[in-house]
Amino acid sequence: MIGRVVMLVALLAAPAPAAERIISLAPSVTETLFALGVGDRVVGVSTYCDYPPAALKIDRVGTFLQPNLERILAKKPDLVIAVPSPGNQAPVEHLQALGLKVLVVDPERIAEILASIRSIADAVGVPQAGGELVARIERDLAAVESRLSDAARPPTLMLVGRAPLVAAGAQTYQGELLERAHGTNVAAESGQAWPHISLELVVARAPQVIIDASMGSEESADSHAAQAFWADFPTIPAVRDGRIYGYRSYELLRPGPRVAETLATVARFIHPERFNDDSPHAAGDAR
Repeated sequence: MIGRVVMLVALLAAPAPAAERIISLAPSVTETLFALGVGDRVVGVSTYCDYPPAALKIDRVGTFLQPNLERILAKKPDLVIAVPSPGNQAPVEHLQALGLKVLVVDPERIAEILASIRSIADAVGVPQAGGELVARIERDLAAVESRLSDAARPPTLMLVGRAPLVAAGAQTYQGELLERAHGTNVAAESGQAWPHISLELVVARAPQVIIDASMGSEESADSHAAQAFWADFPTIPAVRDGRIYGYRSYELLRPGPRVAETLATVARFIHPERFNDDSPHAAGDAR
């Protein structure tokens, strides 16, 4: 009897088998899996999973919004990891109904990014790697923020679209980056996550820094396009002082393990004087 009890306790205490065939349905999840060192276990990814470069060699199983159930099932995964969206809710629930193990993470803020990394690490059987990755990110975030502890907070506009003008609101991951980088988000008062704003409003709010993350064909071209677009509004302080930054980078749009590097880039745009002792990390070039 005692032997059976000991065996039962041992079975209950044993960790769950590590997932060996993983499907990622979001770019941020794919990045996290590779950052945890388990990229070789990923057998399927979404259409938009393109980082790191090794992810491009993995079979596609549909888009972020519309995962392809047939392709997913054909891969015989023992774990599917998704990020919630209105478009993929039904397919994800269908996968769960079919008996597949599904983990849903929702990294929309920095604290949630770190929690998602831990959840994914636990699910794939590498909790130590998850803890180490989170600790490194927290250390790197703190290093950036320590440079800005007494910095001013200049009015800053971050755009993710130009036609119409779409800004990052305070409730977004991008808005949180602006706050942590010691910028004052001129779109924060809208109360919306992605407010559509007018040129008249931009002129009235007089941002001293404009970070234009509108999508373009390439980073350098997008930077020049951003400067050309705003050249007709010389009264805006950011235009007058040449502080228009074209920053077309997926890492800004995907809350994931590169969050500290992204914060460093945004902080360099807003406070270059605090980073003049090392090489620029900006993705776009400033003029």
